[in-house]
Amino acid sequence: MFTKLLVPLDGSTLAEEAIGRAAAIARGSHARVDLVLVHEPFAFAGYTEALPNSDEWAAEHAYVERMAAELTSTASVPTTGAVLRGAPAEMICARAKEVGADLVVMTSHGRTGFSRTWLGSVADAVMRHAAIPVLMLRPAETSKGSAAAQHAFRRVLITLDGSTLAADIVPAATALAQASGASITLLHVVRPVPLVVPIDPALPIPSLPPIPDEAATTWLVEETEKELHEEVQRLREQGGATVDAHIVVSQHVAQAIIDFARSHDIDVIAMSTHGRGASRWLMGSIADKVLRASGVPVLLRHPVATRGESTLVSSSAIAGQLPAVSGR
Repeated sequence: MFTKLLVPLDGSTLAEEAIGRAAAIARGSHARVDLVLVHEPFAFAGYTEALPNSDEWAAEHAYVERMAAELTSTASVPTTGAVLRGAPAEMICARAKEVGADLVVMTSHGRTGFSRTWLGSVADAVMRHAAIPVLMLRPAETSKGSAAAQHAFRRVLITLDGSTLAADIVPAATALAQASGASITLLHVVRPVPLVVPIDPALPIPSLPPIPDEAATTWLVEETEKELHEEVQRLREQGGATVDAHIVVSQHVAQAIIDFARSHDIDVIAMSTHGRGASRWLMGSIADKVLRASGVPVLLRHPVATRGESTLVSSSAIAGQLPAVSGR
């Protein structure tokens, strides 16, 4: 369970949308909330302001104190707050460490399109540099969305790829599910194993999609099913939550995750940002695509250091066996 949630604010109603969701998670976890507003020094002609304007500084403190008092009184969630001065993402991460936060909850300034700046520079930097999980919320576009943001989640989707890095998100995701009383679904997207065929180096290589090795892919799915079954049993015994698992075979991992979430009424997706399975797909770009296009909140964890590789079987784990598998 979480013990302290950090919610970054900037004075906008968009950032404030994270407060309701954080309060719901905090109540379910019996956790505290810390609100932080970062005053970014104003730069002019190459110089930054020596000191913030006293009136503005006082107003920012009053704003954070008011929001903390409202959350404490209306949601019965113990809440503290602070106003800091410096680079927003850097100070948010520093504040999280200072207060011992184990989850950051914030609203992205979500913009559509394929630019890496779509997420908003501060949210993007926090997501990539925070040492703790970050729950990235999408801006509520309707009154229904605003109402939903006041409640806990119902269905948590955890994406795995066969690596311990990807599995780093599991503890935070299960804590989120426990705080919300939500069910958990594990999803492993298996990329088809390409057929190994002899190539004549004297001939030009056509630009054709790889031919899937049906036998090898089937074997890979069967082995992955065994591993996921063990993980389901472990999670059920650990927390008593309703847990199920699914495997989808697809060449397009991000789209497969998005399609699954939509068809199964998932309301939060949990994933590591750089989990690399032996299939060699990089979770960084996958996470970007899921954040942009899923339309639901995403719980992210950026692995701090590289750990071991595969715990679940994946395509490269059977690379040396492909001739034997293909010959079945």
